[in-house]
Amino acid sequence: MATELANRYLLRNRYLFKGRLVLQTALHIGGGRGTLSSSNSPVVLTPEEIPFIPGSSFKGSLRSTVEKFVPTLTTSMFTCALIELSEEELAEARARGERICSTARQKEITQERRDKTPREVEEILKEARKNCCHTCQLFGSPFAAARIAVNDLYMPAGVWDNVLQIRDGVAIDRDSEKAKDRFKYDVEVVPAGATFELEITLEDATPQDLQLLSVGLSEFVHGFTPLGGLRSRGLGACKLENLQVFALELVGQDSQTGQEIDLTTRTRRLRTYLLGKTIEEKFPPPEDGLAFLNRHIAKLFEEE
Repeated sequence: MATELANRYLLRNRYLFKGRLVLQTALHIGGGRGTLSSSNSPVVLTPEEIPFIPGSSFKGSLRSTVEKFVPTLTTSMFTCALIELSEEELAEARARGERICSTARQKEITQERRDKTPREVEEILKEARKNCCHTCQLFGSPFAAARIAVNDLYMPAGVWDNVLQIRDGVAIDRDSEKAKDRFKYDVEVVPAGATFELEITLEDATPQDLQLLSVGLSEFVHGFTPLGGLRSRGLGACKLENLQVFALELVGQDSQTGQEIDLTTRTRRLRTYLLGKTIEEKFPPPEDGLAFLNRHIAKLFEEE
């Protein structure tokens, strides 16, 4: 048990992804009614009344992007897409010999835990963590914490010009395909060209984690993943620019050289990290983001 816990909590690596998300079209992420805006649908704002992108919004879009690719990327990975299966669907999946993520069988696991001793419950949860799909391992599930953390995306200091746009709209009757009478509304949006700073931390990543995250971020780099609401109306198009990757690798193989990290190298890197006062002092020099993404995406196809 002691060895298992030591391995579970061992810091193997830490990656920091930093870049700027630039809006290609206007963006709408709703902020609810707790604002002073007169709009029917105001955007989310900081206490200083500056628009920002919640980290949960970016993470959700990133996760759904990755989940779309996993079924066609490689046979060694699978995803549940956070869809819980019914008893009939579980039986059919087992009959086909499919791998089933623990997230897809939450109710079944809850039933298994009833009237069990604490030791038996721990064994059930241990097995559930082991059987999580690759996207749940990376982004989190009801049984295991995420390995990735996405900070809220804020505008760089001093660039906000206090200008929000209002987009008018009308509700459409889908039967008559005409505008509904007296159903006009407006939506508040952040204008195109606005820039937000992105920071993602990935810890104790497996090679599969790096590959999947690279696939997702690559879609943002090339502008194929929109954010926010009303995307079918053209809102939320964005591009990730100036991406840099800071890597602290302490255990296993060095991702760039492919060589095993020895004790001397590990100690030197850890000392530098703990004594460094800035990101640049803590980590080795950053790698160009696109080169990092392309290298790890290429490994997906080498393994096949």
